[in-house]
Amino acid sequence: MMTASRLFAAVLIASACAAGRLTAQTPSTAQKAVQKINANEAFQQDFKTRIDKYLEVRKQAAKDAPSLKETKDPAKIKAAEDGLALKIRVLRTTARPGDIFTPEISASFRRMLSPELKGKDGPETKEILKDDAPKSVPLKVNAKYPEGKPLPSVPSNLLLTLPTLPEELEYRIIGKHLILRDTGADIIVDYIPNVMK
Repeated sequence: MMTASRLFAAVLIASACAAGRLTAQTPSTAQKAVQKINANEAFQQDFKTRIDKYLEVRKQAAKDAPSLKETKDPAKIKAAEDGLALKIRVLRTTARPGDIFTPEISASFRRMLSPELKGKDGPETKEILKDDAPKSVPLKVNAKYPEGKPLPSVPSNLLLTLPTLPEELEYRIIGKHLILRDTGADIIVDYIPNVMK
């Protein structure tokens, strides 16, 4: 039969062991959380840096392109877009897919979008994307967005999930692909294939 003092000692030993296990587990859980935060900050910073580099190129192109005075004339607007696009292409002759959407950034975008596409609102979100989507858009960096093709709207729940863009750029989802489009030059800056899974 166990005496009260032995029972008390056993409880103390068990408590100490449990506390040791808890202490050993807590730092690794905390470390994982810190690593996740650091990885997210690194991704956000890398994406911002790449967007800023593109904007610098765009700014240089805009200096050399014919300026557009305020007008509602579609022909003048198109001429200004085409002029800016041409100058951007000249300055980005070596641009390749993944210059902005690196494999790491693409993977982060897929992780961010997954809950919205697979959650309870997923079917509705996918339906919205199908509504006004063009049949196909050639995925090519620096290519003009096809004239006459609709620009499908991106549901607000997806936009709120993704990093905010400057006004010169926008996200569009075409079929299963996410494109980064320059709104003033009407060109595809970069893209992530098969982001919709």
